[in-house]
Amino acid sequence: MKKITAFFIIGLLLLIIVPMAFAQNGSPGAEKDSNGRALTETQKLIPDEVLEKQKKLVPDEILEKQKQLIPDKVLQKTEGWRVKRAEQIAEKVDSARNFIGNLSENQSRIFLHLSRAQQNRLVEMDKEDALNVMENLRLRVVNKADAFKERVIAQEKLEHAKQNYLKAKQNYLKSLNSYKEAKSNFMDVKNRIKECSNDDSEECRELEERAVNHSKKMIMNSANMIIEHLNKIKEKVISSETIDEERAEEIVSEIEGQISEVEGIIEDAESAETKEEIKEAAKSLSKLWIRIRNRERLHSTAVVEARVWGIIKRSEHLEERLELTLAKMEEQDLDVSEIDNKITEFSEKIQQAKDKYQEAQDLIDKEYFGDNKETLKSTVDEAKELINEAHELLKEAHELLVGIVKDIKSAGGDIEPEDDDEEYEIVEEDDDDNEEEEEELEDDDNDDNEEEEQENDEDEDDNEEEDNDNNEEELEDDDEQEDDEGNNTTV
Repeated sequence: MKKITAFFIIGLLLLIIVPMAFAQNGSPGAEKDSNGRALTETQKLIPDEVLEKQKKLVPDEILEKQKQLIPDKVLQKTEGWRVKRAEQIAEKVDSARNFIGNLSENQSRIFLHLSRAQQNRLVEMDKEDALNVMENLRLRVVNKADAFKERVIAQEKLEHAKQNYLKAKQNYLKSLNSYKEAKSNFMDVKNRIKECSNDDSEECRELEERAVNHSKKMIMNSANMIIEHLNKIKEKVISSETIDEERAEEIVSEIEGQISEVEGIIEDAESAETKEEIKEAAKSLSKLWIRIRNRERLHSTAVVEARVWGIIKRSEHLEERLELTLAKMEEQDLDVSEIDNKITEFSEKIQQAKDKYQEAQDLIDKEYFGDNKETLKSTVDEAKELINEAHELLKEAHELLVGIVKDIKSAGGDIEPEDDDEEYEIVEEDDDDNEEEEEELEDDDNDDNEEEEQENDEDEDDNEEEDNDNNEEELEDDDEQEDDEGNNTTV
């Protein structure tokens, strides 16, 4: 009886185990995964490791829907949060699903790597216009360490440029103080000379000689101030990794040529022996400054504009980290609706700043490639205004970022750390408040009285160079502010 019972139990177990084995292994010719399990139709299209990655962010039941939106090959090699974001856009905008679904594999890959603001703008555009925009975009892999740079500069060269900048700044202030001292002495002697009317005494001749020497010192110190001002700009350009190599070489070459011209005037002033020769040297320096002042403003603007570019690139990178953080929080079933809206707003602010930057870049390029001196000043003013607007937008984006980070932490999330050495980026093919003093200097150049012209030129040189110092200090403040913004926009 026991044997019969045992055989019955064994038979019952066989009846249960065999169907289960068939259910797990499928038909003899079925495709199987690495664990021997039969693949579903969806699994056949996506490798195991990619499918597992997708499952973390995208449930199985919507993978088929995403396949209809994104080509299979692209879907397999794209982070799940990017695909999910495209699906969300397709759900919100009626024409978006048709537009995204008809993109080529390459265009689809590019679209998925665009920012929220860029994606939203594309799906809201006329289809033909949107495709024309896509035609000019390329996706490339970049080293993350160099993602925010137009060029890589050796640390030794950076340090050397920094020391040269500080030296130029000190020399500028030294020349400014010497200029003021020489001017004070000159004015004192000049007042005493007025008492020497028709007096050819030795004392009066000595006063005339001292006036000449003080005038020469004024001119030479004024010229040295211009040189050191230009040197500061040059060293800023040399040390800027956000200015491309070709543009940097152009600026440095032009500045060095201007410095050589100023040095020539210094030599003329040193060798001058008569009042007429001194006045000629002063006029030459004044005319040279009038000729180059807007070019140096263009170079200064290019430095600031390049810094803005660096902040924009960092901000775009931050947006991706926020997106990844959001996806991780959704995995944990955390409420991210408010954070999601703020990230959309953050993305739009960055894109608006990028638009302003690009407008300024186009204006600056036009002046570097052109030779229209009449429009230079107005173009530089316009470019500076656009850069200021871009900077304000970046400040607003930073304020949003602070709130986003706070909300993420309050909701129980953590900012995702950077874990890759490389990343994708999309590429597209294809200072100063010295205007009033400068205008006064121009008026003085037209003065008919040569004696008054000399005095006024010297006064205006003083005002002009002091103003240039103020302008350069403003530029330095702008640079420091941009550095602060760069630091502040780092999570």
